[in-house]
Amino acid sequence: MLRECLDALSASQDADVEAVIVDNGSGETPSEWGVNALPVVQILHYPRRMGFAAACNRGVEAARGKYIFLLNNDAVVEPDTVRILVNALETAPDAAAVVPKILNYNNPTQFDYSSAAGGALDRFGFPFARGRIFDHIEQDAGQYDRLAEVFWGAGAALMLRRDLWLQAGGLEQTFFAHMEEIDLLWRMRLIGYRVLAIPQAVVRHRGAATIRSGSFLKAYLNHRNSLAMLLRNYSLPNIARYVPARLLMDAAFAGWSLIKLDFKNYWAVIRAWFWLIFSINSIIGARKRIQGLRKVSDDIILKQLYAHSVVWKFFIGRKRTFSDLS
Repeated sequence: MLRECLDALSASQDADVEAVIVDNGSGETPSEWGVNALPVVQILHYPRRMGFAAACNRGVEAARGKYIFLLNNDAVVEPDTVRILVNALETAPDAAAVVPKILNYNNPTQFDYSSAAGGALDRFGFPFARGRIFDHIEQDAGQYDRLAEVFWGAGAALMLRRDLWLQAGGLEQTFFAHMEEIDLLWRMRLIGYRVLAIPQAVVRHRGAATIRSGSFLKAYLNHRNSLAMLLRNYSLPNIARYVPARLLMDAAFAGWSLIKLDFKNYWAVIRAWFWLIFSINSIIGARKRIQGLRKVSDDIILKQLYAHSVVWKFFIGRKRTFSDLS
């Protein structure tokens, strides 16, 4: 997977690419990856798995470019993708990050699960995307082929300004994986920047190569990190307004999972709550640092979030596509 990813990067048109590979406890050697002959490759070896967030932070610290392009080893760019994303950032100085259209590697007529054509977030912390709501994934028929402001993009393929990354503090390493890029982009919004979806830039992604889809770990991290994200980034009045409702939603999901004898999802919620309780001091400390960055009020942030519950719209209202939600 990695060799195909790097070969595609090296074929990028009109773009100077510095590749930094973070060996996140794979236990393998570069000769096993087949990347020895590629130019401009820096490899950082770490013997123990530190998580996606920490690995990306190490890679950004080692990189020297103006822009950072997070790219999973199971993602493949089109030849003009890097150039298009760079040009978008060059022409939009108020954009913190740009998001390519991410398609399924094996079925390129279908959006990828990650951020599809650009991610959205409802006010209760549930993410979805143009082209994907929960597990319902749309076919790409060009319905989102327009530049648009979005709330987030997946770390599988995301280009950001390096100086702003450092100013915002990088990815939150305690998140390990999942929601860490949304949390970072929320911070960048608090500083006063936007996120843009650039559908002319295309990436094909295999997905679920590191943490298996449907696993306990994935469910646990999603519940835990989304709640922590709300507590870190919202103003206190909006924590009081939205977090109790979110906890009720999680409690209902845990209860329904228990009725169905789905102990994996039940324990994912319960363990997430325990982690939040025992981590409250670190969350408060992180919150103080994040609120110190704030230049934008929550009145503006709320306008960028989906005003309704995507959970309600999807499961009760039977809305299956992003266009249906609009």
